[in-house]
Amino acid sequence: MTLSRWQRGRSQPERRQSLRAVAEIEGILGLPRGTLQTLLTSRRPRGRAMSTRGETSEALSRILSPGAPLEVALGADAYRFNEHLVSLSVHETLRLDAHGCIARYAVSHVVRATQDGARRLTAHHNLDDIETPSVQVTVQCGRLEALRFRQEVGSAVFDIGFGRPLRRGDTAIVDYTLDVGPRWKPSDHHERTLAVPVRQYLLHIFFHPERLPSAVYGYYKQASGAERQDIRPLVLDASHSVHIMPAKCSAGIYGIAWNRDGTDP
Repeated sequence: MTLSRWQRGRSQPERRQSLRAVAEIEGILGLPRGTLQTLLTSRRPRGRAMSTRGETSEALSRILSPGAPLEVALGADAYRFNEHLVSLSVHETLRLDAHGCIARYAVSHVVRATQDGARRLTAHHNLDDIETPSVQVTVQCGRLEALRFRQEVGSAVFDIGFGRPLRRGDTAIVDYTLDVGPRWKPSDHHERTLAVPVRQYLLHIFFHPERLPSAVYGYYKQASGAERQDIRPLVLDASHSVHIMPAKCSAGIYGIAWNRDGTDP
């Protein structure tokens, strides 16, 4: 009877026991953990909001290897990274310059609060060249609250506020661009760490027409120290760009690698 009511949309699982049942259904159907739970619509909980802090920490600990860029940038706080938010979709657009360096990151991020009171999203970008002199963040949706640029480790961490505290189940959209100061050490890849499954991830990269790669590959990694797998060649389109958009976006690391000499990245 309960499952029938969920299917018909007359009610949805909210209590802890019901959410555990959803997790069991995901296992029976062979779906990545969290796939069905991210489809639940926003609804004010009747009781105390369920904390996912332990789940977030556990998920990140499985993916981040010691010395991973996020851990270097944030230390122990890396395992509390956006602990009260879950990503629904992430769209990234990168543009490379004539030197072959990533010059701009444009990101659109949709998140849902897992507890009352979430006020901001923390973003982290690991830069290829530790000699990068500066970065500039422009927020189109949200409000830039803090920027921590650590040149010595090639890291930019910044907080973008929602402008209001979210209730559990509320969603928020954050759009921003990160412009990187002049560099001369060419980039050869970009990747995104996803601690939990998301509905949609799109990585779109534009190459400069004066410096086109000879080979481009999309790939997946289970953890930061793991080998690349699911490697597949990508072909430049009319705009000198490539993209990946996994049909099933499980937790892990997704990326695109490229070079100019024809060997595998």
